[in-house]
Amino acid sequence: MKKPSLRLLLLSLLMATACNTAAPEIQEFTSETGGFAISTPVTLSEASQSVETQVGNIDIYTFTAEEPEAAYVVAYSDYPSEIVAQSDPTAMLDGSRDGAVNNVGGTLISENPVELAGNPGRALVIDTQTETGAAATVNARLYLVDNRLYQVLVVVPKDQEGKVDVQGFLDSFTLSE
Repeated sequence: MKKPSLRLLLLSLLMATACNTAAPEIQEFTSETGGFAISTPVTLSEASQSVETQVGNIDIYTFTAEEPEAAYVVAYSDYPSEIVAQSDPTAMLDGSRDGAVNNVGGTLISENPVELAGNPGRALVIDTQTETGAAATVNARLYLVDNRLYQVLVVVPKDQEGKVDVQGFLDSFTLSE
């Protein structure tokens, strides 16, 4: 009789311990100048840089955070309105997709069309490696809103997959009014 009681007690202790593991506290991050909001489990830090492109200098604004299980990124850049007006949104998203894959030295695994408030976008999954050479997956969303390109992504080492709410982060991205 003592063995079943002891097993039940151990099981109860294990369950109580598992239930006491705190989920990350989700915080709402809003960028008034970026015109977006997102729910994030870590505090995002802002940076910007100017990049020379075929259409001139483009300022890229990034909001990033890293933790052992994942890296979170939201970025946006504004293209000249006249360039966007003369371009095909599909071609612009294709170029952004290709740039994302090349920038991480990865392989495109899947791509699906998505929308954000009626604006065209892409959902991407890219296999790549971290700076340490570990296998990783990039889940990304690209959105073209007027002349602004948004990029939202989560990079997760393969051994951490399942420990990170990737879809929760990506799905929480919204445009501010």
